[in-house]
Amino acid sequence: MDKIYILILLFIGQRLIAQDLSFNKVDQRDTLQLEQNMRDLAVAYLGQSYLFANEIPSDDRFRLEILAGFYKSAIKTIQSLRAQGEDNAKHQKYIQYEIYALSKMHQAKAGKTFDQAYENTLKKYLRNCDSEKAYSSDLIFTTYDGVQEFKQRFIENYNHTSEYFLTPEKSLNLLKDYFLYHLYTITEPIFLRQIEIDNRRRYVIEEKIIPTKDGGEISAIIARKKNKASMSAILVFTIYADASNTRDALLAASKGYVGVVATSRGKRLSRSKIEPYKYENEDVYTVIDWVSTQSWSNKKVVMYGGSYNGFTQWASMKKKVHPALKTIVTSVSAAPGIDVPMENNIFLNFPYSWIPYVTNNKFLDNDTYFDRDKWTNLEENWFRSGRPYCKMDSIEGLKNIVFQEWIRHPAYDEYWQKMIPYKGEFSHIHIPILSTTGYYDDGQRGAMYYYLEHLKYYPQAEHYLVIGPYDHWGAQFAASSYLRGYKIDEVANLNIKNELVFAWFDYILKGKDKPAILKDKVNLQVMGTNKWMNVPTLHEISNDSVVYHLTTKNSSIGTFSLSEEQPKQSASINLSLDLTDRAISNNADYYPDPIIKDRINLRDGLIFISEPLETEMIINGSFSGNLKITTNKKDFDFGVILYELTPEGKYFHLSYYIGRASYAQDREKREMITPGQLTDIPFNNTRLISKKIAKGSRIVVIINGNKNAYSQINYGTGKDVSLESVSDAEAPLELNLEVTSEIIIPIWKHK
Repeated sequence: MDKIYILILLFIGQRLIAQDLSFNKVDQRDTLQLEQNMRDLAVAYLGQSYLFANEIPSDDRFRLEILAGFYKSAIKTIQSLRAQGEDNAKHQKYIQYEIYALSKMHQAKAGKTFDQAYENTLKKYLRNCDSEKAYSSDLIFTTYDGVQEFKQRFIENYNHTSEYFLTPEKSLNLLKDYFLYHLYTITEPIFLRQIEIDNRRRYVIEEKIIPTKDGGEISAIIARKKNKASMSAILVFTIYADASNTRDALLAASKGYVGVVATSRGKRLSRSKIEPYKYENEDVYTVIDWVSTQSWSNKKVVMYGGSYNGFTQWASMKKKVHPALKTIVTSVSAAPGIDVPMENNIFLNFPYSWIPYVTNNKFLDNDTYFDRDKWTNLEENWFRSGRPYCKMDSIEGLKNIVFQEWIRHPAYDEYWQKMIPYKGEFSHIHIPILSTTGYYDDGQRGAMYYYLEHLKYYPQAEHYLVIGPYDHWGAQFAASSYLRGYKIDEVANLNIKNELVFAWFDYILKGKDKPAILKDKVNLQVMGTNKWMNVPTLHEISNDSVVYHLTTKNSSIGTFSLSEEQPKQSASINLSLDLTDRAISNNADYYPDPIIKDRINLRDGLIFISEPLETEMIINGSFSGNLKITTNKKDFDFGVILYELTPEGKYFHLSYYIGRASYAQDREKREMITPGQLTDIPFNNTRLISKKIAKGSRIVVIINGNKNAYSQINYGTGKDVSLESVSDAEAPLELNLEVTSEIIIPIWKHK
């Protein structure tokens, strides 16, 4: 860098007062003047750092050098940040910024526009990338939201910036925010044009209509490398029709397969009616058959995907497995009727907003779906009104046919059963399978339903399970280092979609080594140990259990005690819930976000806390229990939440259960409760967890009735819950829990 040049500019254009930097604030919409002012500020900041010997970290320095126009210096700084022996198969660190700086230099030298200079530089770079490297380039050259986050962050910072003088700290923060906003605003549109040209150079990309036997239409995007012989095809079948469909097809093509992304009836080019979940058990099989007959196919098809895309894989195998289907990688798989739109027979509210998201048009209605205020207000209006659940769409003012159809089936009946393999239908699924889910995956119980039923009806299945500290996104895409405030163990950092999935396909289709993480059939990451546990069966993740009983005794911190001792005499604890009271929500905090809390609501439900653990233990598995209850209603909904209360006083959310008492024995058949009669209410469909519990920690169990804006409200009349209203509530719900009730926690003890 020319330090003399910096000093000249500094003393001509800037006044130094106690290291503050002068700044002429202009309307941020005046982009040319804003760019000049930010350039002057960057020059001043660099000059001041030299004058006062203030060290600037290199990963900040190159950003300031680029803004200041010192492009050669910026490139040298960037190159100094790269580790020796950096993997050439990956994009070099900060390459997107180096290409920007090179383009600026070429622009000045060749007298071209910046767009021309950047296009030429980027084109050369992309041509030197292999297919996988070129495919991944958008991860660094684009933003996930069209620069909206960077734009908003800069504008908020800029609007709060005072005129005339800025401290060095405020100057640096403003410059860094402007750097990202400015650079990506200019370069992202150019990159998107160039990567499309590059993709067309590498691949054949086409979209076809696949007809079904009953006259339906399925739209499919196919991507394959040019001039290649027949290959195995990787199929994704999804209802989420958007730009990512082409990208997912290209991902498979970049790795040497044919990529096929098919969308549900009515989506993209299909002229059929959109009806979620209804036809996939026929349509996915049809697409597999179509793919296997194409000239570019070697008659081997594999599938992967998460959530709805996981459901479609299982749906394809309901009647039989297509001979061409060789394996599936099914992540966080939705199981209609099991985990969505209801869980343990309670309809949840979040799927209501999902319906217009996928059915309002042939792609996705993002504007409606991401209008959080709209859905929050709807839930709150319904909750406060006390109107029946079936009137949700009336309150919104738009008829929701899918919603009304769903709520007519509160039992796990034939309506749901026909969508996916049911009982003995799992026995004909003989292909190898890899399933992934997470401890904090909203759809974990759906994913585990498929896993458990498959092993139940076909015990010798080659079915692998990977589960760790992931949410619904991390368990199908890539892990987040911080999950809802919890820093995951280093060994848990997996990239499931781009790495594990394709390593599995290479193992199955190309005879390569099995992915290293799959040391056995069941692979779970034990939180707090930085280790994975690998065992042959899910049964073997625990070798003991702790059985807690409720007590009427106060614990040492003011709530009821949990005890491992059998109660010596009968006693009960009362929980009373006024179902007409809309000023108070009950069981509204069962959802684990954040995972670690400083406090919980000790007045919401019955709180039971154990004495401090004398030794550490590992909770491994799904907690369960049997509540012995006498109630005054024919039915009720309830929740059970499990926490670790750490020695430091933090509440670590471990697992939870919400369910309907009348379906506790059988999700397919409702059995009413006799008021005034002691009844066993078993529960076991809870979220699996694996975590080391520290010595001195306490186990916390919260038992509560369910009354909030997030799901149906059961008023206890025994009628269809969707038809009940607050006028059916009458007397408060009374739950008398016997101390002989049990909470069973599976653990692993080192031998």
